[in-house]
Amino acid sequence: MANVLGIDYGKKFVGYAVGNNISLSSSTYGTIFYKNQKNLFTDLKKLINDWDIQYIVIGLPLNMDDSESEMSLFIRKLAKRIQKSLNIKCKLHDERLTTFEAKELMIENKKSSKQVISDNDGVAAKLILESWFREKEESDV
Repeated sequence: MANVLGIDYGKKFVGYAVGNNISLSSSTYGTIFYKNQKNLFTDLKKLINDWDIQYIVIGLPLNMDDSESEMSLFIRKLAKRIQKSLNIKCKLHDERLTTFEAKELMIENKKSSKQVISDNDGVAAKLILESWFREKEESDV
């Protein structure tokens, strides 16, 4: 069994979810505000150690026409830095509309507007990770 960390990366907030490749499901870990990348990498290292994470899936924000955005280019570089600095494999997964979907799910589940704002990145990370699990499972068949 391999534990996997899902990440929805934003300019101020990072959403996390933890799952495994046996159950192909995940749980929202939360949303963290970070001040700089040093703090981000410290938080990632702690999560990797605490959950015995084997690899990370990071949401890749492509444009609707499949072209690269400024943020997707940044995410590609970030994934390489994480791999090198923390010695862990990073996978990228299309995250288009996950933040929108996360907000919609939270509204459907009667979450307050404060919860939607504070927790949507964590829920988006869960959606990214579970989508990656489904895609991986389908490609393994």
